[in-house]
Amino acid sequence: MKDKFPEIYKNKIENLKSKIQNDFYYHADAKTNEDKKRNDDESQVRNREEPDRISLMKKINNIFKRPDYVYQADVNIMYKNGENIEEKIVGVKDNYLISKDGSRIYIDNISDIK
Repeated sequence: MKDKFPEIYKNKIENLKSKIQNDFYYHADAKTNEDKKRNDDESQVRNREEPDRISLMKKINNIFKRPDYVYQADVNIMYKNGENIEEKIVGVKDNYLISKDGSRIYIDNISDIK
């Protein structure tokens, strides 16, 4: 499936001819050290937050997949501020859980759910 393209497509721009090209030209090799450091910092922060969110979403999906779930599930929600609440949830949509009384419980505010 990989076709060999003529050499004209493989040429690399060695030097930039004007200031405008320098400002608007992007190439993977043209990243500055500051950009690389900023991207590394952002990816480290994302990597710390992602597993927590992923494991939380797995827990929520497992609650709704249980055989005893019919219409509502009694759950214990631990918020990030340390508050612990028993709640009856009936569904999940986008970024929040829907409780039996119709209130929204945002997933971003939850640290753990059982």
